[in-house]
Amino acid sequence: MSNSRDLKVLNRLLVRDIIRKHGPIPRYEVARKAGLTPPTVTVIVNDLLKAGVVEEVGHGESSGGRRPVLLELNPRAAFVFAVRIQRGEAMTALLDLAGNVLGRECLNLDTSLPDDVIEEVGSSFDSLLKNSVVKKNMVLWCGVATPGLIDSRLGVVTRSSNLSWQGVPFSEMLSRRLGGIPVHVENISNAAALAEKVYGSGQGRHNLVYLNLSVGVGAGVIIDDKVYGGARGYAGEIGHMILIPDGGPICSCGRHGCFEAICGVRAVLEQIRASVPKEELSRRGLEGAIATINDVTKPQIAAIPQVRETLERVGYFVGVAVANLMNLFNPEIVILGGELAKTGDLFSDTVERVAKECALQEIGEAVQIVKSSMKEDPPLMGAYALALEKVFEMDDWERPSTTIAEMPGAM
Repeated sequence: MSNSRDLKVLNRLLVRDIIRKHGPIPRYEVARKAGLTPPTVTVIVNDLLKAGVVEEVGHGESSGGRRPVLLELNPRAAFVFAVRIQRGEAMTALLDLAGNVLGRECLNLDTSLPDDVIEEVGSSFDSLLKNSVVKKNMVLWCGVATPGLIDSRLGVVTRSSNLSWQGVPFSEMLSRRLGGIPVHVENISNAAALAEKVYGSGQGRHNLVYLNLSVGVGAGVIIDDKVYGGARGYAGEIGHMILIPDGGPICSCGRHGCFEAICGVRAVLEQIRASVPKEELSRRGLEGAIATINDVTKPQIAAIPQVRETLERVGYFVGVAVANLMNLFNPEIVILGGELAKTGDLFSDTVERVAKECALQEIGEAVQIVKSSMKEDPPLMGAYALALEKVFEMDDWERPSTTIAEMPGAM
């Protein structure tokens, strides 16, 4: 690409990004923020308008002359496919550029075979396209959040003990099934941390920790506004931090006494089922009622002493882990996410109390510990946010305006 072509591409990317972040915005303000001449901006904006990427959305206030026309990104100029995977389940969604969910599906499936997961996710993509009447060529990127050690640069799941995967080139495999749409794969906790920073309790925070308390346990760490991946992108695997070196429960990774083997959702359910006498459940008419972690939130079950004791004990271990994370990274906020974080105040209050007690006072006093309050699934929205950034790094995704106009609900 020639230097002249490079400059034109960079200028178009810059103008489009300014309109995305600051719209509705007049042309003269775009020129000021971009450091470009008004004629240059006018040429670029006209091209974006013709492609249907940018819209004129009314007039701004006059500063003495004619009222300026305001520009805004067309949220339906392109779309993103987002996927969140965990053991036994996948969630998929089709979203526009403004984060509006056009459709979603929750898939219950055997996640041990990557080929089966690829096919199920691909079929869900086809279904979402059909139901939302979105053309396939309008979907420009796919973002995937999945547990395990992820090489995001290569799109490879290096190892996932929860999924029983090793060396799976997931990005390449899924991209092929989706007809060539590029795929970005990220660790589930990192994706969730990013989502909390962009859409959730982490907005405006530069340093945060997201603790994913689900089937797997992991931490997503953001330092100075960037996801911290470490030397190879594997940072945050605290689920495999050893808490009980001798005689601890066996973990899915094959070792004993891991944090995840004690505080993962499956482990917590096993502890609750083992501790609650069958006659206690029979007396309350609750035989077989503790099937999922969500059942623990039901008043009749939450009131059982053994359930409360288990949640307090698990909350203690999680609180110790949070204190260690606070001492290590000195975040502004720690966000508790995943199914375990939704089990009630007894658990979350225990985590906060223990974390504050165990962390250095000067650090602990300044850190806010909260439960995730996001309405949408954080890892899914993190996968979307990562893919969205990839979309806005592209210089050739503009589609003809006639195609946009055919879209249902297009402005």
